[in-house]
Parts: sequence; structure tokens; C-alpha cells
Amino acid sequence: MVNTATRRTAWWLAAVAAVSVIAACGTGDSQDPPASSSSAPPGPTASAHLDAAECRETPDTGRIDRTGADLDFRSGAIRVAIGGSPVADRDNPGGVPASAVVGDDDTACFGFSRWGNARPEVPPDTLLFVFKGPGTDGAQVEFLASDLTGGVLPPIGDTRPKVGPLSKPINAAIGVSVNGTYYHSTSCPLKITAMSSRRAAAAFTCQRAAQSEANPFAPDDDVTYDTDESTPTSPSSPTSPTMSTTTGSRSSATLSGWFELTP
Repeated sequence: MVNTATRRTAWWLAAVAAVSVIAACGTGDSQDPPASSSSAPPGPTASAHLDAAECRETPDTGRIDRTGADLDFRSGAIRVAIGGSPVADRDNPGGVPASAVVGDDDTACFGFSRWGNARPEVPPDTLLFVFKGPGTDGAQVEFLASDLTGGVLPPIGDTRPKVGPLSKPINAAIGVSVNGTYYHSTSCPLKITAMSSRRAAAAFTCQRAAQSEANPFAPDDDVTYDTDESTPTSPSSPTSPTMSTTTGSRSSATLSGWFELTP
């Protein structure tokens, strides 16, 4: 059985493709567009290594609305440092600039732009933020909505439930794909510094992200998936998965970084 996060990302990919087809078929002009005098340069096929300082930054603090209401973001980016993996090794073809080394010699910094549905709500109970780079590169951050809301119901009419400030990290599941290699962890402390209709920002760490054959940014029906999709027993438990892991893990990496989003 395909894991939940992979299905969600695949659904978005299909939706974007469908919109593109409809837009192409719905134009009233039946004539072919004029041929361009010069072909456009090809886009990048791999993510560029960024300066290490970009992955070490901390997003500014802001208002945290624990109702989780009116979240709609169309702009933003994520920065991810990947350590202890072949994709970050400076001995790889092309190398990694010295300025891109975050700490250890085998750690490198990457960046992706916000992508997909502007609204992060994924029924029935999660928030999913997706970021995309060239080719199959990208990242996604997912956590239980109840960890943000404190388990209370959303406002109903004039009734607005009260919940204390969010002062501690919550658990998140984070996946990153670079150069066709996908790393994923369900145990990543996520420190939310802002979460409201005006801005969302958070910093994260994953001490161990497993390499997996099941890459939601490069779906492959031939991959064998884990059928375990059990519901977390404790919303904020660092060992409770918000996304099920997959079989076929071959190595691991550390992940750290931050993201920031605006309407």
C-alpha cells in the first residue's frame, strides 16, 4: 500500500498536470503560435548547492495562531542541510563548493521554492507543506494539526477556544529529495516560530533520515511500500509517525534547516 504522504504528493502532481492539459485545450485560438527566432535556454536539472549560512539561519518569530485557521500561502521557500549522505559528499561529480559545507565535510545546503496547493490542510488531521526544485528534487514537511491547535476544536461562531502558547517543538515528518535520492524521517523536532494567515515559519532537525526507494517526487509503481499506516498514539510523541516509513532504506542522513511562507 502506498504511504499517505506519497499519495498526497502524487495527487497534487496529477492535479497540476490536469490543469495544464485543460488550459491548453481551452484556448480559443486554433492557430499554432509563431515560431520563436531563438530557443529558450534549458532549465537546471539539479539543485544548486547554496552557501552554508543560508541553512543555518533562523526564521524570525511572529504570531502563532493555534486555531490553524486561514492558512493560505503562495510564496516562500525552504532551506535544507543534508549531512552524512552521498548526495552531499564533496567527492561526488561536480563537487560541492567549500562555502556550501554546513559543518562536516559531507554536509551541503539546498533550497526549494513553495509548490502545490496553497492551503496546507490535508483531511482529516494533518498539515502538509511542499517545496519543489528542478527535476525530482524537493522537500515536504508534515505534522498533525492537533499538535498546532493543542487538540481543541476550531472556532465556532463567537466561541473561540483558548489554548496556551506553543513554546516547545512539535514532531514532524520531513522528506527531502536531491538528485533522485530521497531521505525521510518521521521523528523531526519542528520549532514553529510563526503560524498565522500572514506568515508561517519554522526550523527543524532530523537526527536520522532514512534513504528510501519510495520517492513521492518521482513516483514509481514498482517500488514496494510498507503497509503500516497506523495513527499516532500520542500527537507530540517524537516516535509517533505522521507518515509511514517505507521499505528499501539503504543508508541514512541528517537533515536540518528552516522554511518561511507568505500569502
